[in-house]
Amino acid sequence: MNLSYNIYFSIAAVIITIILILIVSLHYSSTNVVNKRYKVFLIAAISMIFLDIATVVTNDYAHNIPHFLNMFLNGLYFLSGAVVAILFLSYCVSVAFGDDKSDKTRKIISISATIILAIYGIALFVNNFTGFFFYFDYTKDFAYCAGPVYLLVNFLAVLFTLESLVLFVIKKDKFNKRQIISTILFYASFFISFLLQLFAFPKVLLSDFGIAIGALIVFFSIETPDYINLIRTLDELNELKASLEIQVKIRTNELDLEKKSYEELTLETLSSLAQVIDAKDHYTNGHSFRVAAYAKGIAEELGLSYQECEQIYFAGLIHDVGKIGIKEGILTKPGKLTPEEYKLIQAHSSLGGDILKGIKEFPIFEKVARNHHERYDGTGYPDKLKGEEISLEARIVTIADTFDAMTSDRSYRKALTDEYALNELQRYKGTQFDPNLVDVFIKLYNRYGDSIRNHIDDLSSDIRNKNE
Repeated sequence: MNLSYNIYFSIAAVIITIILILIVSLHYSSTNVVNKRYKVFLIAAISMIFLDIATVVTNDYAHNIPHFLNMFLNGLYFLSGAVVAILFLSYCVSVAFGDDKSDKTRKIISISATIILAIYGIALFVNNFTGFFFYFDYTKDFAYCAGPVYLLVNFLAVLFTLESLVLFVIKKDKFNKRQIISTILFYASFFISFLLQLFAFPKVLLSDFGIAIGALIVFFSIETPDYINLIRTLDELNELKASLEIQVKIRTNELDLEKKSYEELTLETLSSLAQVIDAKDHYTNGHSFRVAAYAKGIAEELGLSYQECEQIYFAGLIHDVGKIGIKEGILTKPGKLTPEEYKLIQAHSSLGGDILKGIKEFPIFEKVARNHHERYDGTGYPDKLKGEEISLEARIVTIADTFDAMTSDRSYRKALTDEYALNELQRYKGTQFDPNLVDVFIKLYNRYGDSIRNHIDDLSSDIRNKNE
């Protein structure tokens, strides 16, 4: 069968896209909105490619096929191209906004794209009677012919792709480096293949292949490393919990050994999770370990039991687990946050509480993650708790977290001095912080003076050495 177009590139594109769909379906058991939008985009792309091949065949054998079917298939193919472009736009929107459906920019993009697509569909239907886009010349052996505005038939696919590019530029702070590179390469592969087919190889279906290559490139950025590590670590926590529950029931006469094993495995897993959290922002590298050690020091000053001190240390390690769900561009933003970005930052405490609430053996984890930004006077977030409504552990971690945040380099400022940080704790004693715990921390600091960080490092080392 001799066809007027070379369809082998489209066949290759089908194979690439099918492989991607299978990998996404089998690999991502825990999906997020970005994965789902990407998968829908792939399914639409493979449907468009099949339609492209079908139109080539029906156009070449137009004399054997009803006219309405030829027109319908060609119109459906062009419409599918616009749908694929709008679904890639939807993927970009999910990267930029996540699950937040309240953003005005997102609503404008969604509504305008839907209206434009509807108008385009109507225009393709009207083309059946006008031939403005394309038609079949029955005086020339049923030849497929371009209408007076044929180039506009591809306009919408290009328009939606350009709209994705504009969104990408406006919301570039929402994309990590891998997503930036992959998106640029996607646009490049699409436009280069489209222009090559349009001007250099008009009888070769290159544009489909360009989309498939672009989809392959995008595949490598639909998950960020910290997200994958979080899922893996949470799975390890769940497996550890189930394994330990079984062992406790079977070996009730070996409680001491089981307890030791539990603590060692818990420390190893939580330390791994703390490293994932700190990796989100290189400015806060080691922050979780320092906060955990400061918190343990305060607990020891209070005379809490060994077990309570250990649990506060563990809770301090993962107090910022909710930051896993915050875009890196916001966490590392050098300038002032917008009100919307600040709301997203605040959401990390409630998100952290939700992540950890399933660990029934350590309810302290959920309380600390959720309430370490509550204020003693009741003006904090997310629950507006006041005074001793806030758990003792969360009040301890709040002071440790604030002191380390002030005395560490951040993306928007250099580290403040210890003296300044201590004065701030005194200044907000009774409003932001538990006044008694501030006095305990200052007593701890005065005991060690400039060597406070050596003491903190020793505390962390003592815990880690037990795991070796």
